[in-house]
Amino acid sequence: MSVRFVPILCAVGLLAFAGCGPAKLDVTLTLSLEAGRPKGQILEVQKKPQKVTIEYTSSASEVSVYVFKTSDADALEEPEKYKDKALATKTGKSETFAVEVPANVEVQVVFWSLKKTEVNAKLTNRK
Repeated sequence: MSVRFVPILCAVGLLAFAGCGPAKLDVTLTLSLEAGRPKGQILEVQKKPQKVTIEYTSSASEVSVYVFKTSDADALEEPEKYKDKALATKTGKSETFAVEVPANVEVQVVFWSLKKTEVNAKLTNRK
């Protein structure tokens, strides 16, 4: 094989692997929560299952974080009432947890608190 073809073969190989696996998720949020009013972030639908890590801190009070399928619309408005439908939940002032998100399912990460607070969060699917 000629040396001229090596760069071409490398380029073809790299292009073949481009787009494999889930898209990179790296979202940073700053949310102002009012008492009892949920706020959420919809995550892009992925063709393959993925593990999403959620890290958050609250300035004033404990926060409950839920991961719901977006199709569970009732749960998005009243997360405490429908927490049994959640793919994952966590409560605290500063927490990190992971959730397995199924392929081809739109999910929403919902933040909720009994008191007014500021929340900083990072959502990622990187290992």
